[in-house]
Amino acid sequence: MRDGLKRFLLGIAIAAVLAVVFVAYLRPSFMFDLANRILLCF
Repeated sequence: MRDGLKRFLLGIAIAAVLAVVFVAYLRPSFMFDLANRILLCF
């Protein structure tokens, strides 16, 4: 793959992760539930 395409895909991936984090902060109950599910695995 060309460097330009790699950089573009990396930028899209980073933007998607940031969007998910932003939406998660808008719903604190979701983050609390997710944290509890992760902790219950141990």
